[in-house]
Amino acid sequence: MEGLQKYNQRLLAAIGTLIVLGLLIIIIIGLFEFISDQVRRKSYPKNHEGIVIDQNQVIDTNSFSFSQEISILTPYQLDSTKPVFIVPIGQKDQTTKRIQLIKAGMGFSSYESINDYYYSSFSGLYNNFVLIDYKRNIRIPIFKSKIALTEWAYMKIDTTQLILFKGTDKDINGDGRLNDEDFQSLFVFNIATLETKELSFKNQTVREFEPLNKTSKIYVRTGKDINNDNVFKNYQEPTDLYFYDVSTGESETLVPEDVKRAIQNILNK
Repeated sequence: MEGLQKYNQRLLAAIGTLIVLGLLIIIIIGLFEFISDQVRRKSYPKNHEGIVIDQNQVIDTNSFSFSQEISILTPYQLDSTKPVFIVPIGQKDQTTKRIQLIKAGMGFSSYESINDYYYSSFSGLYNNFVLIDYKRNIRIPIFKSKIALTEWAYMKIDTTQLILFKGTDKDINGDGRLNDEDFQSLFVFNIATLETKELSFKNQTVREFEPLNKTSKIYVRTGKDINNDNVFKNYQEPTDLYFYDVSTGESETLVPEDVKRAIQNILNK
């Protein structure tokens, strides 16, 4: 009997030791992941750092001087048969104590080419783009005022060439920066006419846009700020879907408003 008790005590001690070791391993892994995440955050700042419009909200201007310097990125030839290029413009933060790189690179996300239809898209953080057309002797910035752009795409339908941008020129949340936490609009730039059209939605932010293959339409998914707090909460607030015709410049909701109301009434019963 005494031997059985000693065996049980040793067994419980061994189990207790294993539990303690397991907890220590979990804590060590957690600390490692936390430290790694902090290092990644410092090495690769996120888009929410944005384009500064009010440095007083970003840094103590009594102790530091702050500016953002433009950074010319790799040009992209829009059409291999024509000498037309677009040059993304990024930015780097400058302070008296440190130089911090803001994400401002080109990230290839998709590509598609079908006869007279072509579409390619990129992501990053940009403050402007320069259009260079050697045939027309054009070298101009596409945007004339401060803006933060997080996605852009080149789209060709027959002879129509367009550059689509997702971005914002309004500091909706009042944090002193233009970034992807502010409500986004869709900007459509026509290369032939050099005109830009903004497509925005009241109390909504553009989440994504994609072409409808072999058509002149793109779909635009938006997030709806239903409580009017100037913040879209992805897991709490609804989304909507629109069609935008790049040929006519007209937009329409995919599901008509009366159909939405009817479905909502059914859900509320």
